Amino acid sequence: MGPARDAGTCASYIVCMASPVHGRVHGTSIELDAPLPELEGKRVVVLVEELGSVLSKEEQQRAWDEWVRGGPQGPIDDDGEAEFP
Repeated sequence: MGPARDAGTCASYIVCMASPVHGRVHGTSIELDAPLPELEGKRVVVLVEELGSVLSKEEQQRAWDEWVRGGPQGPIDDDGEAEFP
Protein backbone atom coordinates (compact mmCIF):
# COMPACT_ATOMS: atom_id res chain seq x y z
CA MET A 1 0.00 0.00 0.00
CA GLY A 2 1.33 3.41 -0.91
CA PRO A 3 1.42 6.49 1.27
CA ALA A 4 -1.82 8.19 2.24
CA ARG A 5 -2.78 11.28 0.28
CA ASP A 6 -5.04 14.18 1.21
CA ALA A 7 -8.33 13.16 2.82
CA GLY A 8 -10.99 12.35 0.28
CA THR A 9 -8.67 10.79 -2.30
CA CYS A 10 -8.72 7.17 -3.30
CA ALA A 11 -5.36 6.43 -1.66
CA SER A 12 -6.46 7.60 1.79
CA TYR A 13 -9.66 5.55 1.45
CA ILE A 14 -7.67 2.40 0.70
CA VAL A 15 -5.42 3.01 3.69
CA CYS A 16 -8.32 3.28 6.12
CA MET A 17 -10.21 0.32 4.57
CA ALA A 18 -7.61 -2.44 4.85
CA SER A 19 -10.29 -5.11 5.37
CA PRO A 20 -13.88 -5.54 4.16
CA VAL A 21 -16.88 -4.59 6.26
CA HIS A 22 -20.01 -6.71 6.07
CA GLY A 23 -23.61 -5.60 6.29
CA ARG A 24 -27.16 -6.07 4.98
CA VAL A 25 -28.92 -4.28 2.16
CA HIS A 26 -32.35 -2.75 2.95
CA GLY A 27 -33.75 -1.08 -0.17
CA THR A 28 -31.36 1.79 -0.92
CA SER A 29 -29.61 1.60 2.48
CA ILE A 30 -26.82 -0.66 3.71
CA GLU A 31 -26.69 -1.45 7.43
CA LEU A 32 -23.07 -2.19 8.38
CA ASP A 33 -22.13 -4.76 11.01
CA ALA A 34 -19.50 -2.36 12.40
CA PRO A 35 -19.28 1.46 12.47
CA LEU A 36 -16.74 3.34 10.35
CA PRO A 37 -16.17 6.51 12.40
CA GLU A 38 -13.23 7.67 10.23
CA LEU A 39 -15.60 7.83 7.22
CA GLU A 40 -18.61 9.34 9.01
CA GLY A 41 -20.26 11.96 6.80
CA LYS A 42 -17.87 11.42 3.87
CA ARG A 43 -18.78 10.35 0.36
CA VAL A 44 -17.53 6.81 -0.32
CA VAL A 45 -17.44 4.25 -3.10
CA VAL A 46 -19.14 0.98 -2.21
CA LEU A 47 -18.56 -2.37 -3.93
CA VAL A 48 -21.54 -4.60 -3.22
CA GLU A 49 -20.96 -8.34 -3.50
CA GLU A 50 -23.21 -11.10 -2.21
CA LEU A 51 -21.39 -12.67 0.72
CA GLY A 52 -22.26 -16.18 -0.41
CA SER A 53 -20.69 -15.55 -3.83
CA VAL A 54 -17.12 -15.30 -2.50
CA LEU A 55 -15.18 -18.49 -3.21
CA SER A 56 -13.02 -20.16 -0.58
CA LYS A 57 -9.30 -20.52 -1.28
CA GLU A 58 -9.84 -24.18 -2.15
CA GLU A 59 -12.68 -23.34 -4.59
CA GLN A 60 -10.54 -20.64 -6.21
CA GLN A 61 -7.65 -23.09 -6.62
CA ARG A 62 -9.92 -25.75 -8.18
CA ALA A 63 -11.41 -23.19 -10.60
CA TRP A 64 -7.93 -21.94 -11.55
CA ASP A 65 -6.61 -25.48 -12.09
CA GLU A 66 -9.61 -26.33 -14.26
CA TRP A 67 -9.15 -23.16 -16.32
CA VAL A 68 -5.42 -23.86 -16.79
CA ARG A 69 -6.21 -27.40 -18.00
CA GLY A 70 -8.94 -26.39 -20.44
CA GLY A 71 -9.31 -22.59 -20.47
CA PRO A 72 -11.46 -20.86 -23.10
CA GLN A 73 -8.90 -21.61 -25.86
CA GLY A 74 -7.78 -25.05 -24.66
CA PRO A 75 -4.87 -26.05 -22.40
CA ILE A 76 -2.12 -23.56 -21.70
CA ASP A 77 1.15 -24.84 -23.19
CA ASP A 78 4.44 -23.22 -22.34
CA ASP A 79 7.04 -24.14 -24.95
CA GLY A 80 9.52 -21.48 -23.88
CA GLU A 81 9.82 -18.47 -26.18
CA ALA A 82 6.66 -16.53 -26.97
CA GLU A 83 5.63 -16.31 -30.59
CA PHE A 84 4.31 -13.04 -31.94
CA PRO A 85 2.37 -12.74 -35.19
